[in-house]
Amino acid sequence: MAINYENKKFLEELLLKADVAGSDYYFKMEKEVFVQAMEGDEDEDFYKEYLKQREVGFEVYQNQVKEEFNQILSSEELHFFASEYNYDGGNFLLEQVILHHLCDIETTKLIYWFLSPTYIYEKYGSLENCPKEDYICYDDLRLLMKMEEKVKNKEFKTGLQVEKNECVIEMIEETDFSVEPFVNVPEDLRKI
Repeated sequence: MAINYENKKFLEELLLKADVAGSDYYFKMEKEVFVQAMEGDEDEDFYKEYLKQREVGFEVYQNQVKEEFNQILSSEELHFFASEYNYDGGNFLLEQVILHHLCDIETTKLIYWFLSPTYIYEKYGSLENCPKEDYICYDDLRLLMKMEEKVKNKEFKTGLQVEKNECVIEMIEETDFSVEPFVNVPEDLRKI
């Protein structure tokens, strides 16, 4: 996957912005608490982005980041996001990747398996059975369900050549798709 230096810089900046856009933690803080929490980080890019988020508003900032996603011009760039993202940072960025018209099935598989669908399937029997009260799983399951639906409808691009992720390969190989509840995982998400 060849991404030139300028594009990589843009993508890394957008990765940071998406991380900020996906969290209202610093946005909801009282000003004094925010200043104290960020003391010593005033020159850092993340501080500047959180400050911008607080100035323009949470939803406005999210919409600005979504608009920047429209500048993504390749499936490779989207895969870069899925590969470099800290999956503990919420699903805002991942949803932007999945909803992008250039998202490839290889990127989708990476995101899908990193969200640990087998855990939710084992715990609840299906994605639909996960209660809202299990807010961590529930947030992931909404994205997992979107991916499964889009895969069933053949809405993802195909043909992206990327190095296969060993963790994803292992998760797929360890899952017995012939038994409930894993028979419900779409065929295209099972392929290595």
